[in-house]
Amino acid sequence: MRRATAPEVSEVTFCDDAAMAYDAARRSFVSGEALTFDEAYRLAHLPLVVPGHPEIIAGKDGTDYLNGRYETPRHSLVVPIDAGELGRSEAFQLFEAELRSFSFSDKIAWQVGRQRAGKLHATIVGGLSEPDIARYADAAASALERLGAVSLRIGGPFLGRINTGRIYLPVYPECRDGSDVFALIQNACGAQQSRFYVIGYYHFAAVLTVAETVDLTRLAERWRQSTLAELPVRSLAIQATNDDLGLSARIIATIPVGGG
Repeated sequence: MRRATAPEVSEVTFCDDAAMAYDAARRSFVSGEALTFDEAYRLAHLPLVVPGHPEIIAGKDGTDYLNGRYETPRHSLVVPIDAGELGRSEAFQLFEAELRSFSFSDKIAWQVGRQRAGKLHATIVGGLSEPDIARYADAAASALERLGAVSLRIGGPFLGRINTGRIYLPVYPECRDGSDVFALIQNACGAQQSRFYVIGYYHFAAVLTVAETVDLTRLAERWRQSTLAELPVRSLAIQATNDDLGLSARIIATIPVGGG
């Protein structure tokens, strides 16, 4: 009698930096330079992080921003991130403990992180046209049906050249047959491939000194190649929001993985 054997379980492979756009968008600091807030952060984020801060840009010609909010909602296809699952990762706990050990951690708006805990996400397709939302949802659902179970890896901290008051956590999607699974979803939606999916996680309430900036960049470099968590993608969502922090975000459509 032939003995049955357990089916082989394929190992999940994640995209690496060579496949992603993070290196091209990463911020570097020259000797003697300090982290300050750029115009994008002062317009879209700072009014919500520190209302009344003297560097706030309350509004700008050609935009509908007013103190960090806008009247017409923006719609995006996002991958929700479970803050509880991320927080239970030992690697993430070690990273955050080290982050909190630096004096500049007092300049992080920790309360904003708590407010956003239920709304963490990485954007896959932004700027969705509201009349076409159903079409985008159907296209994403069809792509997920073909892909089945999907996972992602959250890497060490990313400091970008835009929105310089934020510390991001970069997302590395699963790689299938050499392809970024989120790019396959973008293709299904008729959207441009971005190779860039980040979680805006920490927000500074004050600019840093030169010494604090050195500490931050050394921390980021030390953790750059680390995996803070590997998480299953349980669903995608179409999200509407009236602010770029997502404090007003609400999910208007949920797209289960695998069509389940």
